Amino acid sequence: MKKLFFIITGLLLLLFTILYHLTPVKNNSTELYGNIDIRQVNIAFRVAGRLQNMNFEEGDKVEKGQLLASLDTEPFINAQNQAKSRVSQAEATLKNATRINKRKQSLCKTQNASQQDCDTAQANEDIAKADLQYAQANLDTATTAYNDAFVKSPADGIILIRIVEPGTMLNAGVPVYTISLNNKMWVRAYIKETELGKIKLGDKVKIYTDSTDKPYNGHIGFISSTAEFTPKNIETASLRTDLVYRLRVIIDDADDLLKQGMPVTIRLMQE
Repeated sequence: MKKLFFIITGLLLLLFTILYHLTPVKNNSTELYGNIDIRQVNIAFRVAGRLQNMNFEEGDKVEKGQLLASLDTEPFINAQNQAKSRVSQAEATLKNATRINKRKQSLCKTQNASQQDCDTAQANEDIAKADLQYAQANLDTATTAYNDAFVKSPADGIILIRIVEPGTMLNAGVPVYTISLNNKMWVRAYIKETELGKIKLGDKVKIYTDSTDKPYNGHIGFISSTAEFTPKNIETASLRTDLVYRLRVIIDDADDLLKQGMPVTIRLMQE
């Protein structure tokens, strides 16, 4: 009896093992982890000057083309006025040089003036034309500098950092605001090579945060073609030596609750 019992038990174990391996495991979701990545831009003036106005505070929403800040425009207005005066002077000089050259050329035709005088008159007119072009270029530069004393938002966004205050003397290129742009928001995530076949570009996903139960809709927008080691701030130490592929998951319905660097869970539902 004992022998028969062991035989039956062994057969049952074998049968269960076979059934276990033959029965497909239904796994209709792939779960990944990542962090919110938001485009940011540092707003700066292209010219140096004294900061006069800062029109927004941290957390304020701004729209594309909205005036953010301005410099003291008095030096730029003075430069424009000087450039305009030089243009007027160059125009008067050219007008006089043209009149003299015209008279000299007429005298040369009747041989009442030397050829050297005619050549000199023509050269003076050419120089006057070049001087006018130079003066006009200086006026254009002064006008551009004046326009650059006003900085506008390049896109819709939110003021993240108000860096300086009115009265500050600024060099060109020194940031005054940092803006978080609204036009694109995504999740930076990583997937192992063994799971790479479970996803493809355009796959729809659900994105979950710890701060709200509301899932966000998104899709796979980028899959890296080269493997890399997992960044230290993403996974545990035991997984940092694994080769993974970087993903970019575009968030289709992002809102103000999503912040830069926020950890999220990504679930890809597969049919």
